[in-house]
Parts: sequence; C-alpha cells; structure tokens
Amino acid sequence: MNHYLINKNKLILLLFMMTASLADAQILKYHYDREMTFLSEADSLSGISVRFNSKDKSVPVYSIDFDSEKRFIRNTINFYYPYRKNMYRMDGVLYNKKYVAANGFQTYSAESPVRSFKKASDTLYDYRSFKNLEKRISVDKDGPRIEIFVANLKDQIDYAEPSLFYLSQHYGISPGLNKGEMVVYANYIFNEKNSAASFVKLKDIDETVFFNKEQIEYLIDDRYNDFYRKIETDRQPVYCSVTASGKEVDEKTAEEIADFLSNMCEYFTVWRSNESNNNFKAYYDSEVRRRAAVYQKNGTLSEKQLKVYLTELNEIKNQNSAENFDYK
Repeated sequence: MNHYLINKNKLILLLFMMTASLADAQILKYHYDREMTFLSEADSLSGISVRFNSKDKSVPVYSIDFDSEKRFIRNTINFYYPYRKNMYRMDGVLYNKKYVAANGFQTYSAESPVRSFKKASDTLYDYRSFKNLEKRISVDKDGPRIEIFVANLKDQIDYAEPSLFYLSQHYGISPGLNKGEMVVYANYIFNEKNSAASFVKLKDIDETVFFNKEQIEYLIDDRYNDFYRKIETDRQPVYCSVTASGKEVDEKTAEEIADFLSNMCEYFTVWRSNESNNNFKAYYDSEVRRRAAVYQKNGTLSEKQLKVYLTELNEIKNQNSAENFDYK
C-alpha cells in the first residue's frame, strides 16, 4: 500500500510538471537589444519606438508610442506574428513594460506597398550625429516624391525589418536596405511648400518582453471567448467585478475609472500565472499615478474629477483582501 501511494504521488507530481511545462510553452519570451525611435521633425517630442534584436531575426519586431509629453494614455503595442502560413500585424497593450495582451490584428504583406529608390547623386550628407549619408529618391511617376537619407553603419546588422515596420505604415515605402544600412531621415514631399519628415535616433537597450501564444492565436481564430472561459478563475481581485459607485463620480470620471479597471483585470487574467501579487499591486499604484498625470497634463479631467478618480481607485484597491490576491 505504501509503495502504491509513493508511485501515485510521483504520478501526480509528474502530471503537475507536465501541465506546468505545457503552460510555459504558451509563453514566448523575447529579448531586445536595439531601439530605433522615429520622431517627427515638426514635433520631436513624440513618435514611434521600434524595438528589435540585432542578432536574432526570430525575435519579432515591435513598436510602441513614444511621447515625452505624456499625451497618450495607453501603452499601445504593435508586433508581427506568424501563424498558419500568414503574417499578422497585431495590436495590443504592453503591461508593466514587459507583458503583452493582444487585442486586434490585420494581415500583413511585406511586398505591399513597395517603392523603388535610386541614388540621387554622389554627394554625401551629414545629419545630426550621422555622417556620409546617401540620398535616395523614389522613382514612382505618380504621387508625392519621397526622399530618404541612408547611413551605412558597417556593423552588418540588418535594419531593414525594423525600418520597414515604421516606413511601410507611415510612408508606404519599402526602401530595400542592405546589411548595415539604416534610414536616418525620410521626407515625404507633397509640393514645393509642404512636406513631412521623420528622423531616427538609435540606441542600445536591454529589455525582455513576454507574449502569450495561446491568447494571440485564440484571438486570430475568433475564439477569444473560449480563451477567457479557459483561463477564468473564481479568485480574482475585486477590480474585476466592481464599478465606481461614489456620489461624486460623474459620467466622464466613471468612464476613465472603468477603462483603468478593465485594463487591470485583463493584465491579471492573462498574466496571473507569471506575475507575483506584489507586482500586481505595485503596477496598480504606478498606473494610477501615470494616468492621473496624463489627465492633468491634457486637461481630460478637472482637478475635482482627478481627486474623485484617485479616491475611488484607492478605495477599490483597499477592498482587496489578501485572499483576493492570493490566487496561486
């Protein structure tokens, strides 16, 4: 009998380890070491940050809004995801600077749109810290003219995909870059008086980002309700089931509180197996402060509304007992 119990316990442990391994297999962990920030020449305080791994092309490129003026409330993220012989450009939210929850997608083709570029002259140009840039222009007969200035960094890094991630969406171009080449400056010329230009800043980073493979694929397969039913748990923080109820809460404040709570609940639901309770609590607090700063900056909420916003979210947080957060 004792021998049977020992074997049974071993079997239970094995099944638990197999289940844990299966869950881990659904989590994609990627490291990023390089960031290209595309900034508008007209407004150099905001733009798009494109992040990639310079040594591993299997790591998906992703972009996120860059805005030092804090005019954007959500940490929106876009990334490529290959699935069933298709490439998808996914939309989502980046939580706590490292956990992704996808919420939309579109099919993507690297071949469309494409423009041909030719060398404009033998003259080389300097721009900011970049030297000896080659000017190339689009040779399309119709539409606005586009000129790009290309640096050859001679580091044998492939900058084509991260450049394409931005340029194809914002300029409709695929410039065709060789290894070591990077588009430093792109200018969209509408006429003699009007143009729109972007420039690039490049820096090294050390960042790890996690993607939930199962969540992404259920979304693409239009089975997202099945995914949520699969991962739902009875033990959730109270912010997954409450709404603002104070007498001072007006419609606009209630709307922003609901948006915040919805985001917190999604973060908890999708990533509860990978995050600690303390991290959830810390992120809740930091995100409340970040959003309040954005609302104050934008004037989205008045001082009175902001006070109510902070009070309500703090009260909702305090309603969480240890049991509510003790989900593991």
